[in-house]
Amino acid sequence: MGALVLLSGFTQKDNVNLIKRMKEIFLDRKYTLSYIPSITDKKLEGFKKAKIQLREYGNFEFKYFDIDDFCSIDTIDAIFKSDVIYLSGGNAYYFLNNLKKRYFITRLRRYVQNGGCIIGVCAGAIMMAKDISAAQFGNEDIVGLSNLSSLALVDFNFMPHWNMSSKYLDDLKKYSNNTGNVVYTCNDGDGIVVINNELQFYGDINMIKEGEIEQV
Repeated sequence: MGALVLLSGFTQKDNVNLIKRMKEIFLDRKYTLSYIPSITDKKLEGFKKAKIQLREYGNFEFKYFDIDDFCSIDTIDAIFKSDVIYLSGGNAYYFLNNLKKRYFITRLRRYVQNGGCIIGVCAGAIMMAKDISAAQFGNEDIVGLSNLSSLALVDFNFMPHWNMSSKYLDDLKKYSNNTGNVVYTCNDGDGIVVINNELQFYGDINMIKEGEIEQV
């Protein structure tokens, strides 16, 4: 199994232990990283920012792949030959719809099973759950997605930007109680690393389970 990194968002003062852990994973050599935006970014603004930020985390060679636009078979194959796949932020429903249209769900699962690493930020991190039903708190379903099943790489839901979205606490308590799903909340600058199914928490992470919240 490869490594999974779930991030809320970058800040000017990201958690120092998170950065240290990322460097332990990604600084020993040059890693090829395929950046996949949730939606077409003609000016590459998100890509440029991510490149600057990720240089603090590891030694990466960056490549941009827009699955919201036309993708040839060769282009798609190149994504899955990279060491790391980066799933960007954005609207979780729109992003999941793109991944499904390109038949990426099974391939991403297989990629991780074969040792590939995925870094997901915001919506990209939300994709790693078995479904994105928790995205209703903070995201709008702008595509009318009927099937919310996702990558199922982790057995919990991820709630990013908790420093700005804690207003959804009561809703998430009810959600966890009604669905039985565990939700981890994450502030910008913090994150969760998953290696060999072991969860490593960096920063102020909370767990919402069965209608209750506690810090982990």
